[in-house]
Amino acid sequence: MKKIGIPRGLYYYKYYPFTKSFLTELGAEAVLSPETNKEILDIGSKYCIDDACLPVKVYHGHVYFLKDKVDHVLIPRFTSISAKEYICPKFGGLPEMVKYSIPMNNPIIDIEINLYKNKLNLYKSLFSLGNMLGANPIKIKRAINKAFKIHYAYKRDLLNGNLPAILIEDKKPVRIKTKSIIGIVSHPYLLYDSFINMNLLNKLSNRSIKFITPEMIDSQMIDNMCSELEKRIFWSGSKELIGSALYMMNIDKINGILLLTSFACGIDSLSLELIIRIANKTYNKPIMMLTIDEHTGEANFNTRLEAFMDLVERRQNIDNNLSPYGRSIYRSERNIR
Repeated sequence: MKKIGIPRGLYYYKYYPFTKSFLTELGAEAVLSPETNKEILDIGSKYCIDDACLPVKVYHGHVYFLKDKVDHVLIPRFTSISAKEYICPKFGGLPEMVKYSIPMNNPIIDIEINLYKNKLNLYKSLFSLGNMLGANPIKIKRAINKAFKIHYAYKRDLLNGNLPAILIEDKKPVRIKTKSIIGIVSHPYLLYDSFINMNLLNKLSNRSIKFITPEMIDSQMIDNMCSELEKRIFWSGSKELIGSALYMMNIDKINGILLLTSFACGIDSLSLELIIRIANKTYNKPIMMLTIDEHTGEANFNTRLEAFMDLVERRQNIDNNLSPYGRSIYRSERNIR
């Protein structure tokens, strides 16, 4: 049985159930790297290029952890995950970034995922991986069908507001009587990695604040919201963030919006700026952006987060008569000790 390493980063949070199901059905063992920690972050920062964003650096750390423990490390070459859309170019170049940065004896599996025109490329890549693992076409097709079934069930759970264990790393947020509801606009690899975001979801839950994330919004609704913009958005990540934010701004029960991004994210620098500009014109509730990197200090992060939560709760208590314009776009720094 071949051991295939799965780094716990980036699109792991979207496609791990699919990936694990597919590999298991083909008789391979999916070996997952551990939860992100300081050692993984430090190693990733050491081997990754300096101008990469935090999630890419963390991903390098997860690959380094797996490199001597498995037969292959699966690093898909993501080009497009939706028709006529692209994703961040760093995902497409990730296999080369890792190959030339981290000394590895075991080969990388770098099948391409490109759905820009249709799904044919995806099936070709999955059959290629299946052939590599010694499976026949019938077994590969059966594995694909089961993997898609698992993937759709996973997405339905998210739409229903249920956060599976892989998203909260087996530590369920505390759920008590809700005082406020906020929307969190962020990528899943920032939102669900509790080390990177300094346990954000639990901090909100502990304050009796319920949260809504982009994964809890139907993709068709996101498309509909983005269709009202002057130009089509061809970056999938940007479309998800902007469409989610626009949807949240139109829901009365949402008491505020929190934007979470990583320093040096080129796509976010455009999409989140657009969200803030739209909010300044049309949204009369608190909105704040938190920018994090490997130097972000938890004390400063907590201070900003608590100020935002206080503003949300105080506006509720005084019937929204408190100005929402205490908005803050900032970057706090520290060295993680």
